[in-house]
Amino acid sequence: MKHLLNTLFIFNLLVNVMADPINCQTIIETRDNSVTFFCTEVTSLMVLEKANINSTYIEISDSRITDVPGYSFARFAASLITLDLHGSSIRTVSSSAFVGLGKLQNLLLWGNKLKVVQHEWFINTYNLRTLDVSFNDIEVIEDSVFELLPNLENFYFDYNKIKFINYNMFAYLRNLKNVKFEKNPLNWGYRAYLTWQLENQQVRHGEDWEEWGWMNVVIKECSQSGYGEIPKDTVLDCIVENLLNYTYEVFSTNMIQQNVNCTAKARQLVHCMKPKNVTRNMDNETARRILEDYTAILPTMSRSNAKFCTSSLSIS
Repeated sequence: MKHLLNTLFIFNLLVNVMADPINCQTIIETRDNSVTFFCTEVTSLMVLEKANINSTYIEISDSRITDVPGYSFARFAASLITLDLHGSSIRTVSSSAFVGLGKLQNLLLWGNKLKVVQHEWFINTYNLRTLDVSFNDIEVIEDSVFELLPNLENFYFDYNKIKFINYNMFAYLRNLKNVKFEKNPLNWGYRAYLTWQLENQQVRHGEDWEEWGWMNVVIKECSQSGYGEIPKDTVLDCIVENLLNYTYEVFSTNMIQQNVNCTAKARQLVHCMKPKNVTRNMDNETARRILEDYTAILPTMSRSNAKFCTSSLSIS
């Protein structure tokens, strides 16, 4: 009998240990009355049952959740300010997942596997200040999302698969201050329109294309000078013409150069990139196609070259 009791005791102990979310922790900060609940390496949102009802910050990361059911956070509606569900393999989020979170200011969903940002998520989140859905597989951000976030200040959707976005909808985000949208396969025309919209709203946008800020100006000049509407190739041809003309002028000047031989070769290269047809008109389409070919093969060459870089070689 004693042996049986010992066995039952050990069994119950093991059950309690397995059921206890050992990767979860609650931190109460009395200075600002904040209550933080965070978990890692969990497979279900059932761990939220262990969280204080007055939690102000919930973080679940490095987990395998897959799906966020409806009303998952409703019991924290009176206090939750920040909800961070990053890096948790989330593929789907119920349309009612964030119902009642009227005090929510920060929603961080980066590093998951989401494909769509649905407007139903934000029916009650009118106080949202930061939305981060970067590093996902997002292809679509529904237009009506923008109408439901009047107080949004920071919007990050970089590193996704977005090819098109309605830039006009950003006008609804009257308090927008920061945007990140780099590393999306956006059509160049939509990228230009989005950049202009953000600039008109005086929104900071850290984007790789900023290094080519001059192109924004040239695109606008070309599209307003009768070369067609974005994204027609005639506008691209106009851009190439401006680029080649500017470069040719730079290398055709009589300025003193540190390397005369290099300057001469560069001038010759630019001259070759400006082919003329029999009517003596600039063949900008030919130049554009050459540049497109170069941009198509250079990334591949770079990746191939990296494999043979001396820093990556090891001597056995």
